Amino acid sequence: MIRFAAIADVQYADADDKIGRHYRASYEKLLAAVGEFAERKDVAFAMNFGDAYDHDWESALAIQELLRVSEERGKRKWRHVLGNHDLSVPRDNKAEVYGVFHLKKPGYYDFSLVDADDESNKWRVVVLNGNEISLYAAESDKERQAAKEERSKRKLADGSDPHDYNGSVSATQLEWLEEKLKAAENEGQNVLVCSHFPLYANSKSLHSARTRLASLVNVGIYYSDLGVSTWNGREILDVLDRHPCVKAYLAGHLHEGSYGERNNVVHVTFRGLVETETTAYAYVELGKTAIRVEGKGEQPSYDFEFAKEEKKS
Repeated sequence: MIRFAAIADVQYADADDKIGRHYRASYEKLLAAVGEFAERKDVAFAMNFGDAYDHDWESALAIQELLRVSEERGKRKWRHVLGNHDLSVPRDNKAEVYGVFHLKKPGYYDFSLVDADDESNKWRVVVLNGNEISLYAAESDKERQAAKEERSKRKLADGSDPHDYNGSVSATQLEWLEEKLKAAENEGQNVLVCSHFPLYANSKSLHSARTRLASLVNVGIYYSDLGVSTWNGREILDVLDRHPCVKAYLAGHLHEGSYGERNNVVHVTFRGLVETETTAYAYVELGKTAIRVEGKGEQPSYDFEFAKEEKKS
């Protein structure tokens, strides 16, 4: 079995609590989770699903140091997904954000995993950067103008403009995603796609006041229509739909978390650590025919078995 740790939306800052977010407490919660990750000998690596800090550079450096020490002492490699808060630092620091997480621009990448106990259990992890085209990640006036133009092309389900705390993936990134999925198919790999921004959920899994009416019936929720995803989230789904090797899509951003199943792909949005009273993180198990999310604290657990019929509708 391939197993890794997952945590989302730590959003640490040296700031008082606000709108249900416990900024200072996030550091101690992360520290405790890191300690447990290090003790688990069956955990291959840890994945941070974005928004590790709130927005100021001092908090970014504090998180960077904690992660560095955890890698050195715990012998656990960290993989990172860029979130919108990660890139909402002062303009002079934006280019340095990638280095905090050992990434290079444009911030999307992939890597392969093989089960040490079963070499036929092969996975490719594809990490997207949903902030690639955005107002908050822009490092120049030219990039900011391009983001404004991209945003103006999109509309939410109610006809309003998408939120400026989300962004879009470029056509180049979509082409890259297509190429990586084709390569995975050629190599007989299952695929796990990771992003900060969720794409889909079953309405029954939603619990916030904003979605309470939707949760009364069992319908599919497309987050790009609601403004809680990348502006062109439907385009990402179109790419995923063409490749039955894709088995799961994991994300953060929506702090309440959610779950959904669509076209034989499981969609899990992890609970945001910053809005928990206790803690929230998970261990993800990747098998040949199933995925398991073992939730800790306020993070629910999920089990999903791939359908035998892999043809997508």
